[in-house]
Amino acid sequence: MDIFSNILNYLFQVVLSTIVQTFISLGPLIILAFLMSLVSKLNEKLSYMVWGRKIYLYVFGWLGTSVHEIGHVIFAILFRHEVHEIVLFSPNSGDSLGHIKHTYRKDSIYQNIGNFFIGIGPVILGALLLFLIYFFLFGMNSELIGRIRINHDIFLNINSLKSATIDFMDNILFFLSSVSDQNNMRWWKIVFMIYVLYAIGCSMTLSPADTRGALHGFLFFIFILFLFNLLTLWIGDFVQNGILFISSYFSLLYILIFISLLVNVGFVVILSILSIIKSSIFKSN
Repeated sequence: MDIFSNILNYLFQVVLSTIVQTFISLGPLIILAFLMSLVSKLNEKLSYMVWGRKIYLYVFGWLGTSVHEIGHVIFAILFRHEVHEIVLFSPNSGDSLGHIKHTYRKDSIYQNIGNFFIGIGPVILGALLLFLIYFFLFGMNSELIGRIRINHDIFLNINSLKSATIDFMDNILFFLSSVSDQNNMRWWKIVFMIYVLYAIGCSMTLSPADTRGALHGFLFFIFILFLFNLLTLWIGDFVQNGILFISSYFSLLYILIFISLLVNVGFVVILSILSIIKSSIFKSN
């Protein structure tokens, strides 16, 4: 009876550790990517209504769509998928403005997990690219950017949650304050930054195919992590310590995606107002 109880207790600890490790390593990224995709899709839909399809695609859409597909390509190459075809921007091909075709070995753990990152690649690359443009336009002291530790204490301790929230907001305010620095207040920088934020932000979306691919890779990641914990947890939870260390370096990426999310929410509000005004004008005529 004691043996059976110990086995059940061990399995419970394995499941619990797998859930915690999964959330720490990929949870924030999944949540932010999902929210970013929803807002970006709404942004794109409103853009079609306000500007018209052709104007939007040829003035803004070409850049965002190209970055979107390059995001898939980069992670496909990094995870050693075989890329057969790349179409960065094809405005006359219907709903699909661009696509890539790739295959992978079903027996490869690395390539299977890669499906997750390939699926959300447009959100990751979009955020990183916006940061690089931001850096070259406005400059930044990288030493002032703190890292946010994401761990299970956030859910168990209100002070840990409060501390992480404060650190997160401080980093966002630091980013935004550097734009308003008098040395950076040149109109063309502001205009160009708004343009790329809008153009790239509208295309940081996940298509149904992207979502399916990301889900496949995510489930495969959980399965492998579960098996690994099942075999090694009796030694110690050293996996979680490694994940905690790595996740602290992902905090900058989370901040970039969150800022992109806030900017796109702002664009949604503006485009919604413009859409209402445009609709009212047409009705009155």
